[in-house]
Amino acid sequence: MKKTIILVLALIIMSVTSSYADPLNPYLQGYIEGFIKNITPNIIKIEEYDGTVHELFVDANTRYVIDKRPAVLKDFKPGMEINAELRGKSIKYLESYSTEIPGYIPPGGKVRRGVVKKIDRDQIMVQLHTGETKTYFTSPATIVLKNGVSVPLSSLYEGDNVKLLFDEIDSVIISSMLIEGDSVIVKKLYRGQIGIYDEFENSIVVENIEELKNGKWSYVMAAMRISHSHDTPLYIGGQKIPFRYLKYFRGKRIYLAVKDFFGKERIARMVVKNRYESTYSDKIREINWYTETLELSNNKNLRFYGGTIIVKHGRLVDKYSINPGSDAFIVAEVGEGGALADLIYIYNEAINNSSRGQHCLFAGRLQQIIAEKLLLEDFFLLDKNEWEAFEDEKELWFDNDTYIYDLEAQKQITPQEFVAGDYAVDEDTDYARENNLKDWYGYVYTDGDRVMAAMVKKDMDSLLRQRVTTGVVEVVEEDPFVGWTLKLRDARDWSSIKQKWVLKNSSVRINLEKAMIIKQQQVITPEDLQVGDRLYIVRDDFEGKVVIVK
Repeated sequence: MKKTIILVLALIIMSVTSSYADPLNPYLQGYIEGFIKNITPNIIKIEEYDGTVHELFVDANTRYVIDKRPAVLKDFKPGMEINAELRGKSIKYLESYSTEIPGYIPPGGKVRRGVVKKIDRDQIMVQLHTGETKTYFTSPATIVLKNGVSVPLSSLYEGDNVKLLFDEIDSVIISSMLIEGDSVIVKKLYRGQIGIYDEFENSIVVENIEELKNGKWSYVMAAMRISHSHDTPLYIGGQKIPFRYLKYFRGKRIYLAVKDFFGKERIARMVVKNRYESTYSDKIREINWYTETLELSNNKNLRFYGGTIIVKHGRLVDKYSINPGSDAFIVAEVGEGGALADLIYIYNEAINNSSRGQHCLFAGRLQQIIAEKLLLEDFFLLDKNEWEAFEDEKELWFDNDTYIYDLEAQKQITPQEFVAGDYAVDEDTDYARENNLKDWYGYVYTDGDRVMAAMVKKDMDSLLRQRVTTGVVEVVEEDPFVGWTLKLRDARDWSSIKQKWVLKNSSVRINLEKAMIIKQQQVITPEDLQVGDRLYIVRDDFEGKVVIVK
């Protein structure tokens, strides 16, 4: 009898464990779609589209909606198609539609969730939580929200979690998009030795912890316990393996991509090293998707695979986000059969996150300023991380929402003060000569031809001295001698000669006292910067000029 009970319990545990290990498990996703099979006062039986049946609980806190209107449990009938948000095995929110008008849904009624895989102008490829990949389209009317605030489409990154809403059941035109937090942002990259694996707590003790910082591994601590979720991928030698095998690899080296999870570090991806380690910092020349190999500019060939940890724009992305021409730091294991890339860290950054962006940075002489119009002469455009000179004029427009900063007076001025001031004059007039007036110069940040922010000063900087630097904020502080400064880790400079990003071997210190700092199309102050922010900086050695928070 005891043996029978133990066997039954073992089967139940195996069933539950298997269910929770499924990466598409609705309890892990917190979301389910399908049809109602049966309803009781406390339990709803739901059949997913693939045929899997779940018994889910409802209670007094469950919200019910039909046709975007509040409903009650008795309004739902067997056979109705639903989608629901879950907390464990309990339903938080249950939604359905009546079928009186086939093919019609209220505005925003069709919902899809997934991860952005590729952005190409108005096309967005999304891997849905069902596992399939779909292409959707944006329009000028598409609304984008992040943290409850409207943001431009250019704020979207590959790797972002999104919730898409559509106004028609068969439409592929997105009516609104919610960028759902920063869950895919990689906080740190670690390596260490596998210690104790706790299968029940879903955690692992990693020993001799090192962090990838400034292109090299730096010692952090002797050991730390890090948790993971049920669906965290684990690979060794290019092969995905079950987590229960981790206990057999104690002492082996492991690479970890770690994200922030409610203020704590949590493993997002793991790779166990199987052979000898080698590192490369070079440009990716070609990619063969059929053989899953990439060739570096030094002619070195490396294989990659589904488990390769790939970080781009600070986010964990899949292998299809790698592009020829990318500059990368690669950790590979070598041996018989060639080199296998376990970690690919893409350096590349630009003013715009994708082809959706139209943001530009100009520098030049303020030749004319009239109501809502600014004319730049002999201007420069920052193009592909380099200043390009133009010997003609550029007409831009501004409005009451444009931020304008007078660097000489060290204060923000209104657009009306900008027009009325002596920032652009006719230098050939007696008035200009008598008052020693000359045209001012400025850095102008635009969205298309609209000026979002401008910083003006009397004299032109030497643009030849400037360079573009990117990296992650390590420290931001107010220095008693030179004012606000920051330290940038994982910094790299753009090399015009090499035409690639060159990694710095130590953190870079930059002064912000005379810098224009822009975040989500708004000018911010240095104290608004956060540790971990990714920055794109135009600087003259120690002195920052323009800082864009990515």
